Amino acid sequence: MTTTAPITYTSPQSSTDNINTEGYANEQTGIPQISTSYPQTTYSGYSEATFDESEPTAEEDISTSVSSEGEVSEPSESIADTESVIETSSLSEKPVITLNAKQAQAFTLIAAAFGVMIAATVIAIKVRGKKKKEESDLSALTAKERDEIRLREENKKKPKEKKIKKKKSVPKTVQKTLPYQMVCDDYIFKVDDNKYSKTYQFEDINYQIAKQDEQESIFLGYCSVLNSFDTNADIQITVHNNRVNKADFERMVLIKHKGDGYDNYRDEYNDMLIEKMEQGQNGIIRNKYITVTLQAADLENARSKFNTIDLDLLNAFKKVGSNIKALTSNERINLLKDIFRNVDEVIPELTDKHFKRQAERAYCCPDYMEFKKDYFMWGDKYARTMFIKDMPASLKDCMLTDIANTNLDVMISVNITPVDPYKALKIVNHQLTSMRANKLQAEKKAIQSGYTSDVINEDLKHSLIEAEELLDDLRSKNQKMFLDNIIIMVTAKDMEELDSNTEAIESVVRKHICSLSTLKFQQEKGLQSVLPLGNCTLKIRRTLTTESTAVLMPFSGKEINHKNGKYYGLNALSNNMILFDRLQLKNPNGFILGSPGSGKSFSAKREMLNVFLATDDDIIIIDPEREYTNLVAALNGETIFVSPASNNFINPLDMSKDYSDDESPLVMKSDFILSFCECLVGKQGLTAKEKAIIDRCLTMTYGEYLIKFDPDKIPTLMEFYENLKAQPEKEAKGLALSFELYIKGNLNVFAHKTNVDVKNRVVSYDIKDLGKQLKTLGMLIVLDYVWNRITVNRAQGKRTWIYMDEIYLLFANEYSANFLYELYKRARKWGGVPTGITQNVEDLLKSETARSMLSNTDFVMMLNQATSDRVQLAKILNISDNLLSYVTNSDSGQGLICCGGSIIPFRDKFPKNNLYRLMTSSFNEVSEYNNNKG
Repeated sequence: MTTTAPITYTSPQSSTDNINTEGYANEQTGIPQISTSYPQTTYSGYSEATFDESEPTAEEDISTSVSSEGEVSEPSESIADTESVIETSSLSEKPVITLNAKQAQAFTLIAAAFGVMIAATVIAIKVRGKKKKEESDLSALTAKERDEIRLREENKKKPKEKKIKKKKSVPKTVQKTLPYQMVCDDYIFKVDDNKYSKTYQFEDINYQIAKQDEQESIFLGYCSVLNSFDTNADIQITVHNNRVNKADFERMVLIKHKGDGYDNYRDEYNDMLIEKMEQGQNGIIRNKYITVTLQAADLENARSKFNTIDLDLLNAFKKVGSNIKALTSNERINLLKDIFRNVDEVIPELTDKHFKRQAERAYCCPDYMEFKKDYFMWGDKYARTMFIKDMPASLKDCMLTDIANTNLDVMISVNITPVDPYKALKIVNHQLTSMRANKLQAEKKAIQSGYTSDVINEDLKHSLIEAEELLDDLRSKNQKMFLDNIIIMVTAKDMEELDSNTEAIESVVRKHICSLSTLKFQQEKGLQSVLPLGNCTLKIRRTLTTESTAVLMPFSGKEINHKNGKYYGLNALSNNMILFDRLQLKNPNGFILGSPGSGKSFSAKREMLNVFLATDDDIIIIDPEREYTNLVAALNGETIFVSPASNNFINPLDMSKDYSDDESPLVMKSDFILSFCECLVGKQGLTAKEKAIIDRCLTMTYGEYLIKFDPDKIPTLMEFYENLKAQPEKEAKGLALSFELYIKGNLNVFAHKTNVDVKNRVVSYDIKDLGKQLKTLGMLIVLDYVWNRITVNRAQGKRTWIYMDEIYLLFANEYSANFLYELYKRARKWGGVPTGITQNVEDLLKSETARSMLSNTDFVMMLNQATSDRVQLAKILNISDNLLSYVTNSDSGQGLICCGGSIIPFRDKFPKNNLYRLMTSSFNEVSEYNNNKG
């Protein structure tokens, strides 16, 4: 497997770290110094912020005593110093103990002490009970409540310190934490005074596995995107790993029971899906966004500017092979809801009325937020925001991808502010002047001290060189200056996991020779700056050029995760499940191509099985090699054996009134009959005169039937043959003679009325015994019969999946190829999903019609290919050399899926369960299973 080394770009950004950007924030200044007594704010729904009052100090403690009855009282200020006297009146009388005042007071204090001990014991028992209850109920607590317990336990272990009372800050609601003022229309948010933002979602592309020249082309295209923005726009690139609850994900992916007798197969298929899900990281959905924030006088002015940006972004992303679309305001609110609330929580369609009174915030905000020194909480989640503080002079283009590939719950945002080109040059020139003056001063000091000028500070020399390179980039290399920051937010279920996740991200960042710093006392600003709203409130920035910014490449590799998608294997790059729905393509028609033993039949059967178990669609199979008998039987389908020795007949002249809706049914049927006759006469084909005769006879044959479309009066080839013989032309006699073997002779299997009436969901037409002479003809006739089934299903609102194995046979002559071309073209409108399957790719590619169909089909599954076929397919489907390695000497079940302009490498190792036995075509495995049955 070949891979492309990451592109490394060297940028002269280090020299500009000390540049005074005249009003722009400077990275070198770091985080502003903030007092450690900064109040930790708690946001709780719409309620005011609450703070713990400070406890009394040691000096404020008052001494108390406890009476034997348990009452608390002030102790006496003085006690008389007297002696106790014991008197007895006689031996028979009980002794009377008399205590003096000092002894009485001592006794009282002892009783009070016992009272205190008893009370402390009771309190301790209650605390232990409460602690046990808290520990048992932790899972039901919010992150805030769990954190309070954690902090309480930690504080017990710390030495007590004198506490200082905290001042209460201005009350604030959690909704105000979201950094926008209002939703203006269907797409635009107002984030600040005269600042408006719009968010776009873009598709990922296979950047990391592209060839070097392709990577460079994508990189330069991305540079053009960045350079296209002027100084009144801020750009935010966001990569979001959103973790989906496992139960929720299974609910989306697993096939539901129907109680139709096949739930045992569904259970087995679902077990396979769960196993594959656990092998990958399908609990994570990765989305990528670009948010543009414009300065505008008002909303109308912002709309006008965004209209231009919409078109520019669409064209720019299209050039690098990605699609982009603007998110509606409802989609943006749902994005916030997915971050702060339950992913599966459904919110209503929001209207202008909701937006005008800012009611949308209630649907996307958590119930509370609490910000601490270096982390914060909402709901049952802990979170931390960080920024990349130090970056090397050169950086690989895979850092963002590596961070995202930790498959943690993480959001990464690169906030980018363009600097005015004139101002940028002025800044760099000013810095250069300052550096040169410092260098001159250093040289003078060195000479005065008796040294040469070579001993001056190396850092100063290096910075001067970098600043000169930066000036050259800005002047002559189409580079702009940007002020950037990279903010990362990671979430977790508890503090331990949060620290672990933070360390995992730090490890990745260190690998790229960068340093990661937590935003201490600025967690709220970090949250505001990472959210895809386009309003960065942090002032921490560093100066980068266009290329230095573009090396923070958001593209990595394509994933397919369609809602209600079917399983097509695992992504060979990410190990994630490929969940793909062909019906979401503009053109769902397709091909499955592979050399013998590559797994093409197995792949087709897996899709058939998935369709059968998950939908109510019909499945029709044309089987020239008896490959699908076991699967059809297991699904209680019906196999129709079509051969000269069979009593199953299909009439090629069958035609319903719905055979075509764009034109007369007879016109379309005439095309089919010409294809049929072309197959009968062989390679010499039909002359123009012969075609005219056939068309005339066909009209005569259908004459009475076309009046009422009475099924009892539908003609057969026998009537057509008689009309042909009755024509005066000698060519008609010659045609009749050519057709005689197939109409009146021993091969007259297609000269009878149809006696097959199959209403089964799964039907396979087995044409293996037709022989070489009739096989192409048989496939064509069965395909026409299937078209009639499609027209009936369309009227019932039912979809039909058609699988044609060894489809190359239909491209053997021009007419049958054209008929197949027309079927592919019409299928989507009629609810048909045709799929051609073949191992003879070389024969298939001999047909220009086949080549045209392949290049215009949105779904092609390629498994292992022979060298010559691989080269031709690469040209037709525009497949890079790197991707071709996945169909070069590859294992069974491994290859490429070309779908809707994307190419995904895949692999599938299906577990060898009962379903596997139904789908395998391996001779040894089939023999073994059959022997075990016996």
